[in-house]
Amino acid sequence: MRLFKAIGVFILLVGVMGKSSLYAQSGVEGDWKGVLEVMGQKIPLVFHLNKAGEKWEGTMDSPAQGATGMALDKVLVDSLEVSLGVSGYNISYSGKLELDTIRGMFLQSGMEIPLLLWRLPADDQGMGKRPQEPKGPFDYEQIETSFKNVSAGITLKGTITKPKGVGPFPGVILVSGSGPQDRNEEMFGHKPFLVLADYFTRNGIAVLRYDERGVGDSGGEFKDATTFDFADDAEAAMSHLRKFPFVNQLMVGVIGHSEGGMIAWMMAAKGKAGSFAVSIAGPTVPVPQLMRQQARDFLASVEASDEQMAREEEVVGIIYDVLSETNDYDSLEIVLPDRLDEYLKSTGENYSEEELEEFVAKYANILSPWFFTFAKINLQEYIHKTEIPVLALFGGKDIQVNGSNNGEVLERIKKEGGKENFTVKIYPDLNHLFQHSSTGAMGEYGTIEETFSEEAMADIAQWIISR
Repeated sequence: MRLFKAIGVFILLVGVMGKSSLYAQSGVEGDWKGVLEVMGQKIPLVFHLNKAGEKWEGTMDSPAQGATGMALDKVLVDSLEVSLGVSGYNISYSGKLELDTIRGMFLQSGMEIPLLLWRLPADDQGMGKRPQEPKGPFDYEQIETSFKNVSAGITLKGTITKPKGVGPFPGVILVSGSGPQDRNEEMFGHKPFLVLADYFTRNGIAVLRYDERGVGDSGGEFKDATTFDFADDAEAAMSHLRKFPFVNQLMVGVIGHSEGGMIAWMMAAKGKAGSFAVSIAGPTVPVPQLMRQQARDFLASVEASDEQMAREEEVVGIIYDVLSETNDYDSLEIVLPDRLDEYLKSTGENYSEEELEEFVAKYANILSPWFFTFAKINLQEYIHKTEIPVLALFGGKDIQVNGSNNGEVLERIKKEGGKENFTVKIYPDLNHLFQHSSTGAMGEYGTIEETFSEEAMADIAQWIISR
């Protein structure tokens, strides 16, 4: 997810892999899964190897990081010896085939980790069970639809799920979190918005979910869009849903997750959210405070050293100092790398020029029109202006939007501003995706079978219906 991915040294596995020749026994063909243990986290990896004529092809998935279908660019097998590699990221794996396992070592940038791969059954693609994912036939109507954001000149496409019967029914639009999201908000092998839409519709609420601009079947470009652009798209979605006669015009609202939760507040403040709003894991604290806390929580979740945590906080501070001082995005592309380079040299440690460039590039890659705009959003201004009822839900184990911090801030605003129509609830055992979690670590997202807490879904549905 673009908004809440941690920055810095903890980018564990990303890769682009393509195909190559593979001379091997047919025993290598199939799906293989292993679990890397890195800095206290367990990171599942899945390799899919198949032979197409005389050529071999393969892909890799990292479910916990939401990465699937990455094509392999180096695959070699000599008798029982298997070698896989991603040269662009200094990743390699060498192992030996032993019946239905491959035992070997995973290497990346000098780090060497034992990795055992085992063969997956034919009906298991390695993403884990998803018991909440709905399967047809459905006792409600699904309507494929499209609508325009006229000011942006783009058409977005999505799905409306209509409860059985005539209606009118309460209606909601679902606004996804950061990063390019389809109408199901698919990530880490889960489809949260598909699960939410199914649950709400079966409980008498009409739902519109849609592909973000530049994603799936929707038009437009994603890469240059800002939070304000996504808010404009959400407003267009709201206008579209209200055109349907089976939607109760007095009971229509917005439900947003993560960045979508921010957008719910923004729409509410402008009178564009309908008659109510639901913010799920949406931040309420100032963005610099949010990102500093996120860095602390993430580093704690991977058991980083005190030195690493101090370094990361210093760098996050520099980034936000630069952002607060810079009003022109083009200037940021010059100023931020210079400040980061200056900081690293000031530590007195000996770094090669190549190491300096790598460090600066790692942090400078956060530069984007989206991030530049997001960092300057004064979210509390929107919260103070909101007059409609809002249900704000937080996860007690959320390391991306700290539930305690953000919930406390909203409770204070509620009390001081007389916002009695704000309802705040913190679920102690839920993570950022609203799964029951033991640690809240991002590495758990793809390994947890639950997609979304049934308790939280029931609370949202009951709150909407009781309006």
